[in-house]
Amino acid sequence: MNPRIEPLTVAFQKRVTFSEVDGLGYVHHSNAAIWFEQAREAYFRKFDVPVLEFARKGIYLAMRDLHVRYEEFIGYDDVIEVRVALTRLLRVSCELHYRVDNLRTGKLAVRGSSGMVAVETRVPGAPPAIGRIRFDRQAFLPRVVSAEELYSPSVN
Repeated sequence: MNPRIEPLTVAFQKRVTFSEVDGLGYVHHSNAAIWFEQAREAYFRKFDVPVLEFARKGIYLAMRDLHVRYEEFIGYDDVIEVRVALTRLLRVSCELHYRVDNLRTGKLAVRGSSGMVAVETRVPGAPPAIGRIRFDRQAFLPRVVSAEELYSPSVN
């Protein structure tokens, strides 16, 4: 991992469970979206974005798009590290990139991104409308890293 961006990212490690693999013993593709969500939640917790408090007020970051690219197989009982970085922050949207490394093989196994857009429920029961980012954007601007840095090989 690039030492410059490590403090700007969040990572967690987990062992792949039987419920996450397909009949061939390799991770089913649907798990990437779940791992990305877990990483995103960890990122917001680390940097004190009160997502739950916002949700109670009807303010959300909704998924606009999700991209996943599978580079290597991940098997049952492999240990993986899922890392997330904020790569773009605008007034009403943000983009995050993710990498999943297989710690058994030492290889980048999955890369992906998600575009999030701020929405608010202004009238109870009505569909949400485009809102704006409600956390302190200025504090996050120095935490924005490039996707290239996130995916670059380790720098020792």
